[in-house]
This record gives sequence, C-alpha cells and structure tokens, in this order.
Amino acid sequence: MNKDTIVKLEHFFTVDKKIKEEMYKMCPPDYNGYLDDDSLIKYIDNGYEALDYIFSELKCVAKDLFGVQSSCYQKTAFLEKTVKNYFVGCGIDIKKLRVMYKCFISNMDSEFLDAVKVECIGYSSRFISKSLEKVSTINELLHLFHSYILNSDELFNSIPLTELKVNNYNCPIRLRGNENPFFQSLFSNFPNDLDCGDTDFIVINDNKLIMMVRDRGHALSIEISIKKNIARVEYFIPKLCNKSMINSLPGVNKVSIDSDIGTTGSFEVEKDLLQNTLFDFISKVPTDYDMEFANTTIYHR
Repeated sequence: MNKDTIVKLEHFFTVDKKIKEEMYKMCPPDYNGYLDDDSLIKYIDNGYEALDYIFSELKCVAKDLFGVQSSCYQKTAFLEKTVKNYFVGCGIDIKKLRVMYKCFISNMDSEFLDAVKVECIGYSSRFISKSLEKVSTINELLHLFHSYILNSDELFNSIPLTELKVNNYNCPIRLRGNENPFFQSLFSNFPNDLDCGDTDFIVINDNKLIMMVRDRGHALSIEISIKKNIARVEYFIPKLCNKSMINSLPGVNKVSIDSDIGTTGSFEVEKDLLQNTLFDFISKVPTDYDMEFANTTIYHR
C-alpha cells in the first residue's frame, strides 16, 4: 500500500458518510402533480455532479484497498459507466428517474446481503468474489467495501501496533491506529478473564473505533461511533453458535430456526456507560462451546 492503512480507513469512513448523504439527496422528488422542466433539469444537473463525486471516491477506495488492476476497481468503473448511462438515458422523465434510482443507486438485494455475510468474515481469508459479482447498485458496493473493512484482519495487521496485552487464555489483545484517550481506556480495561481469542482495537479517529473479537460467533466485528454523549454500537456475528442466545442480544436482527448465515444488530448507549455495556455484550455473544446448548434454554456463564 502506498499510503498508511489507517489514513485509508480514515478516508473511507469520512466518504462513507458523505456518499450516503449524496445518495439521499439524489432521491427523485416525489410529486404527484406537475413538475416543471426547469426543476427537473436542475435535479438532473445536481444528480450528475453527485454521481461524479460518488464514483471518484468509490474508485479511490477500491484503489486503496485492492489496487487499480483489481476486479474490485474494474467493477467500480463498470458500475460508474452503467449508472451514468442509465441516468442520462432517463432524460427528464421523472418516472424513469425513480425506477433508475431504485435499480442502480439505493437497492440492496437480499441475495447480495447473504453473499456478503458468507464472504466477509474475519480470520477466514475469503475473497469477496461472489459478493462483488452480485453488486448492481451504489448502495451495495458501498456496503461491500464497509463489510470488507470491518472484517479484514489482513488490513488490521498492516496497521502498526500501539499496545499489546495477553488475556488469561494466552490470546493477544491488540491496539492499533490513532491516539484517543477514551478508546485507549476501553482497551486498557478490556477484561483479561473474558473468554475470547485474538482481539483487535482499531482507532480510526476520535469518533470511530472498530473491533474484531475472535471465537465469539467465530469472529465478532464491532463498529463504535461516538456522537456527542451517545455511542452507537453496530455489530456482525458470522456464526450462529446458539440462536437462542443470539436472539437475546440487544438490537439484534433476530434469526429463525432455519437460519444458516450470520446476523447483524445495533444499539445505542450513553458514552459514559459504553465500557460496561460493551464488555457485557461481548460476553453474551455465543462461542462454539455454547453450541451444545443450542436446543435448550439460554445458557449463561
């Protein structure tokens, strides 16, 4: 990589938010009545500028993460050409623009999401080939890049180590990334007696921390975003070791008895309460040991 990995990750999380804002603004106006041509032309001009910005950033991310010769970069360039051609082809037909927005910008197909859950798993060394093949919208491509970053121990390992400690199970707990006293305290106070494997803390900036915890749901990935005094915790559990335990987690997207892929969830908590809440949450994500209790009542350590 030509630039430090942490700089690239900072860039991604900054443009991730901006791209979502541009996508939201690109949503065609929902007028039931007459919309004059001048308003439509203004919308189209602004929309094309937004597409230019979005794809310039997506290509930069693809280049940073995978290289300009990669299938990811080529897919991004192909999607850019496809989306822009369809956008221009809609002319000032508001109905076509609405269909185009859904089909090429905002949609998130369930089969694509399932493929991402299967391929974007920490400590698995899987490439995102099937997920990439299924990408057909800007929203899907952005989601794929986001999921890849959150679950890539290869990326994490390329960031210089700041601190290291070893838990009671002889597994390393690593801190990497930028300096931040609050996130540093989370690392320092991470309990050594919490039954988990390798654990990584990556400080992206003062408001963003990503984590990966091995042996909890195979490789639990966590993204923590701080806004004022509220901490938002978003997580992905790739392996359903015990569905009853998983369905009891805060903010989880519940799984059915027939589910065979991972699940996601999110919750918010006051910043001052994050430490205890986070550690308690991690302790309740099931491990392989909990699989023997999967058909019984919830097992508590």
